[in-house]
Amino acid sequence: MFSKATFRFLDELAANNDRGWFEANKPRYEELVREPALDFITAMAEPLAKFAPHFRAEPRKMGGSLMRVFRDTRFARDKSPYKTNIGIQFRHELGKDVLSPPLFDT
Repeated sequence: MFSKATFRFLDELAANNDRGWFEANKPRYEELVREPALDFITAMAEPLAKFAPHFRAEPRKMGGSLMRVFRDTRFARDKSPYKTNIGIQFRHELGKDVLSPPLFDT
């Protein structure tokens, strides 16, 4: 699901972490990062249900298991607007936010 091109894109994002570059390369982000991550989450749903039935793999662009690419820079010294990793979290069914216990976080 993830290719060498995925990791090259993340390296490029780290070197060019600004809104202009990201907007110009957003189609590449969708193709190389978001879609493979959603495919991974989808593929994990069945195995996850077998060994951890109370955790959820939710392949949604927003509000699901894929964490957003935008960083919260309000209180950070580093004002880089984008994360340079792929954040995936399988949350417990009772957890309603990121503070619930994760099973997996990259």
